[in-house]
Amino acid sequence: MKYSISHVRAGIAALLVLFALVSYELSGLVQKAEAIPAFARKYDFKCNVCHVPGFPKLNDFGNLFRDRGYQLGSDADSPVYEGIGMGYWPVSLRTTVGYQAANVRTDGRGVTTGGFGFTGLDLLSFGTLDRNLAFGVVFTPGLGSAGFGTGGSDGDLEAAFVRLMRLERFFGVKSVSGDYLLNLKVGKFELDLPFSEKRSPTLNTTFAMYHYMPGTPYTATIGGTSTSSYLNPNTFAIGENQPGAELSGIKKTAGTDGYFRYSLSALATNSFSGPLSGCASGTTCGTGGRNVNFYGHVTQSFGGYGIVTGQRVGLFGAYGTAPTLVNPTCPTCQAVAGSGQPFTRLGVDVSLTLNGEWNLFGAWMWGNDSKNMFVSQGIADAQNASWNGAFVELDYAPALLPLLEMPDWFFAYRYDLIRNNRQGDPTFAKNYNNVDSHTVLVRYFIHHSTRTDLALHAEYNSYRTTGVGTNGGDLLGQTMLVGFDFAY
Repeated sequence: MKYSISHVRAGIAALLVLFALVSYELSGLVQKAEAIPAFARKYDFKCNVCHVPGFPKLNDFGNLFRDRGYQLGSDADSPVYEGIGMGYWPVSLRTTVGYQAANVRTDGRGVTTGGFGFTGLDLLSFGTLDRNLAFGVVFTPGLGSAGFGTGGSDGDLEAAFVRLMRLERFFGVKSVSGDYLLNLKVGKFELDLPFSEKRSPTLNTTFAMYHYMPGTPYTATIGGTSTSSYLNPNTFAIGENQPGAELSGIKKTAGTDGYFRYSLSALATNSFSGPLSGCASGTTCGTGGRNVNFYGHVTQSFGGYGIVTGQRVGLFGAYGTAPTLVNPTCPTCQAVAGSGQPFTRLGVDVSLTLNGEWNLFGAWMWGNDSKNMFVSQGIADAQNASWNGAFVELDYAPALLPLLEMPDWFFAYRYDLIRNNRQGDPTFAKNYNNVDSHTVLVRYFIHHSTRTDLALHAEYNSYRTTGVGTNGGDLLGQTMLVGFDFAY
């Protein structure tokens, strides 16, 4: 059966009405016991101690708790502290079940899909091995029926790291309580992004600039549509977890009543998987390389951490090389690609708060990929690919409205954009692959306890990608998700 955009919109409207009705009924039936699952079992925290107003977004205190290696600076930080209940185990799981619909069309053709299902499964373990020794592991098992029917998921360790805290003490540097000046993380982890994608309240929509790659048409949820493209061996994306080592620190700055933070990472290149010269047509081979890439982020906040109270500004950037040539004696070998060519990412980020309820934040990033990347793919008269990405998001977590208490609601709107300055393949138009994306969401936190959290979530996204159709048309897409997001 063929569905039009009007059918999709009507379905979305009906589901949003259903969302409102269900949340209204539940608001009168559910007893509130606010807490988060994993660390609640250890510290007996309420949910809103670390979150805004529930998972996954962290508030100021939750961000500081994370920056300090999941420590409060008390005896309870130790995993063998006698006050910890015998039922405590630092493992949580999270998934989302519900209904998802998506539509994409270009050049007069389109695909529409929808159905009930689940997003996948995250098994998470974070905590301390000992005082000032933190760890994190995230396992995402392979599930053939995940993704609401849009495709199974591959299993992998999304994150696995050990973090050594307050190393400054070994150099004779004394830090005041609450300052963690020199910390070392080793393993695979999320980069210190301007705003964490893992902690973003959006479940169905990624940050476009975190994953954008020149030459590869931007889509969301549904792939496989007939689009034009050109090859780019650079698959580095700051939004992807990276293997490497990170030096980081945080210090309270008395003059600003805020915090100075820094993160400097050296990253392995063995996660590259672009279409390299020497590969058979339509295949990916020769992943990785022998080089090291670098990423850094520094922030300064004023009057708080800058998520619930105060304001924050930051600078971030990445520099590295992407492999463009496989080993001719073993084109399918891992981590043997060579002839790396440079790429650069530079950006700024800002976060503003108001009244403890409003958080307006955003970031801008400039990207540049060397023309030699495209020369390696046989592109004639190749040139540097240069582009700008940005997003701005407004979050609202109301505590009180006139005549109405709404402490368990959360609202957000985000606008993502990509603007290309120059294409790696000069035969493509300058505005090819420009992106405009709008996302709105509502979350209602149904239940919190010391072991479980459940939220009713509704999210809608509409996007346009310029000129990526086979006949030069725009790609128009919509995605919608209404479901229950829960953690244990």
